[in-house]
Amino acid sequence: PDDPFSVHVGKTMCTYDFYEGQGRLDGAFCEYTEADKLSFLKRIHDAGVINMEMESLCFAALCHHAGIRSAVVCVTLLNRLNGDQVSSSKATLNTWQEYPQRLVARYIKKSLGLPVDVPQRKHPQTVRNPAQHKMMRQQSESIDIDS
Repeated sequence: PDDPFSVHVGKTMCTYDFYEGQGRLDGAFCEYTEADKLSFLKRIHDAGVINMEMESLCFAALCHHAGIRSAVVCVTLLNRLNGDQVSSSKATLNTWQEYPQRLVARYIKKSLGLPVDVPQRKHPQTVRNPAQHKMMRQQSESIDIDS
């Protein structure tokens, strides 16, 4: 209850791309209308789909083939009934990407019988190679996902 996010259990639909496969109207090619898109979104919602993405299928297939139990945990960036564009800031997206990690870490702790209410560290306790750490930070900060 103290988390800044909510958790919903449902089906994730894995598609072959970000645009046509997910019913977006703003891709390079689009052969359907807004009404078609809304009908598609309603149909998959009625089937229990609450999220779409493109990477989980390979992960799930590999785990299944190896006999490893797995799950997919995603952050939903927007409500597709309200539009197709991801307009959240880089800072917000960075914050959101930490939520599944917190959730999975808590689940693992609970499964192992460890206390789950121990606060997470915000930063590593030690930096083993300061020069490499600085280089990685500079490379990371140079990536602009807003453009």
